[in-house]
Amino acid sequence: MTEKERSGRLLFAGIAATLLVAAVLLIWAAFRQEKRRIELSEHSIRWTRQLLHLRLDGFFHEVAEDLREEAAAVETRDSMVVFDRWFPLMDTHWPIMSIRLADENGNETALEREDSTYLLTRTYRGSKDGPPIRMRYGSGGPAHAVQGPWLEADNDPRERVWFSKALEDTDDEPNWTLDMGDTSRSVLHVSHLIRNRVHGEPYRIIFFSLDPRRSPWLDTYSATLLQAGILLMNDEGQPLIRATPPGDEDVSTALDEARAAWMTTKTKSSFPVETSLHAYRFSVAPYLLHGQALNTAVLVDPADMDRWLKPERSTLYIAAAVLALLILLLALAWNRKRRSDERIRKQARHSRSQELKLAKALGEREVLNREVHHRVKNNLQVVSSLLNLQAMRLDEGQVKNEFLRGKRRIDTIALVHHKLYGLSDLRNVDLSLFFNDLVKALAEMHVPQSRSVSHEISTNKIRADQDTAIELGIILCELVANTYQHAFPYATGGHVEIKLQAVQGDLYRLAVKDNGKGIGDGEHQGAGKLGLEIVEALTEQLNGSFHMHGQNGVLFEVLFRMQHEVTDTGRGHAGSEE
Repeated sequence: MTEKERSGRLLFAGIAATLLVAAVLLIWAAFRQEKRRIELSEHSIRWTRQLLHLRLDGFFHEVAEDLREEAAAVETRDSMVVFDRWFPLMDTHWPIMSIRLADENGNETALEREDSTYLLTRTYRGSKDGPPIRMRYGSGGPAHAVQGPWLEADNDPRERVWFSKALEDTDDEPNWTLDMGDTSRSVLHVSHLIRNRVHGEPYRIIFFSLDPRRSPWLDTYSATLLQAGILLMNDEGQPLIRATPPGDEDVSTALDEARAAWMTTKTKSSFPVETSLHAYRFSVAPYLLHGQALNTAVLVDPADMDRWLKPERSTLYIAAAVLALLILLLALAWNRKRRSDERIRKQARHSRSQELKLAKALGEREVLNREVHHRVKNNLQVVSSLLNLQAMRLDEGQVKNEFLRGKRRIDTIALVHHKLYGLSDLRNVDLSLFFNDLVKALAEMHVPQSRSVSHEISTNKIRADQDTAIELGIILCELVANTYQHAFPYATGGHVEIKLQAVQGDLYRLAVKDNGKGIGDGEHQGAGKLGLEIVEALTEQLNGSFHMHGQNGVLFEVLFRMQHEVTDTGRGHAGSEE
């Protein structure tokens, strides 16, 4: 076994080991998907609970502030507080179901909401001196009596739970209790002890009963918590608030089963709950109010997390497909390697033979290419001679001048081909050498106008293919000849600057600038100005544009595009020399 074959086998073994490790990792990641879904479910539960607690905090804080404000108002002992404050408060705060004000002697004033009306009850000394008196008032706008007065059954506020709870408070904070007597509607009670500052006056207790489901803090949960089941309940599992997605009976069933299961364990960790349709996760966390311990429960469907896991799962599928394809390709490559060694050696021998043939063909192509340019130059010279003979037969005038201009342009094209086939490399034409040869030849053709004109050529080492070089050469000859003929009418001479530079990407700029007499409006059009039209036409063939500026001499600007191609000479791009 040769050293090369041994290296090849070691390479295959390394690739196979790498693919095996990748396969193991993919299998591990696939088994971890279920754990990831549970982790995302736990995160969803925490996020939902935080949002629910924030809304509950807002609701309870608002109620507590309202209670404190009413406690401060009743300290004035104003008998009109019911009409001045309680009616407007209950009209604007829909969760408040009743407001009561009682003292240690058993006196109580109570305002209760009943459908679209209010009941006002006044109790004196715990009903010992007579039953409570009731009046019914309409809601909306100024309170007005619609029924009463009438007498009601005995009532002593001091026997109520909320009354005793308020008396037990030593922190001067609202005290919360939960009334679960009516299973159709759970009501929260909040009471606050008002200590009298005047010695001998009885203490008083102000009380609100609330239905949290009516609160605007909690009636928007369906928009953000729609995908979860929500419970607010006491330690016995009795619900105060219950929310499920509309029409989703399976979530409602799962919520009941989860609540019953939690009642037996009272666990603080989340646990799974399964129904006939889905498998859910359920979690309960404490929510403490002053004087009342509550719990918030959240039920989520881990299947809802699939949309978060979809990118990961798609990535795993793609990775598995790519891995399988790589394993298949590796097997095919290993199977072919042993049979391909001899083929490679044969191809190497064949390649050496082909290289020799290709080098010979390239040499012959170079010779033929030069021969083509030489023949084109000779043919153009024949055409020029014919035009010259024809012009000699014409009288002096516009027609003869046009013949001579045509002859000079043909001479120019012949000059371009002559200078081009004289270069050493026709696949990467050195534009600096090419432009210098053209300008020198043009100067000799336009003696004596060119004797006092100097030149400066800068191409920034840019190279071009021969087709582009031909068109650029014709454009340059037309512009320089135009300069000789029109820019310097006086013997003082002048200067012509030729500059070629890359602009951006495949966009280049050829600028021919002279310091001659300039050009006026309309002078670039009309008879004898065919040269500029030729320049414009050639520029369009190069996917470019031609511009002319006539300030402080004349600036001809040609913007053109030149494709970059890798050549056989190893010089990089056809457009630039590296």
